[in-house]
Amino acid sequence: MADYALTSNEHTILRTADNAWIPDDPANTDYAEYLKWVEDGGVPDPYVEPPPPEPVPPEPELSDVVLLDHENRLRLIEGEPAITIEELRGLHGF
Repeated sequence: MADYALTSNEHTILRTADNAWIPDDPANTDYAEYLKWVEDGGVPDPYVEPPPPEPVPPEPELSDVVLLDHENRLRLIEGEPAITIEELRGLHGF
């Protein structure tokens, strides 16, 4: 890992030692240190796109919640374990 890394913003450098974001402002002393580091042969790590976030399951519709409640009441009467909304959707294919 290099001392610096490129970011998704072409006007900002990341200092890896302390995760400081350094703008490409000539008056910024941290940016001047970065330019000196590059001049001395330093090569920043390339920007690596983060992985996409995990999909968030949709909130259940009120009708799904009512159906789940009804299903679990029947299961309780029949001595069966309760199920989750995901299991209910799998049972009914929706």
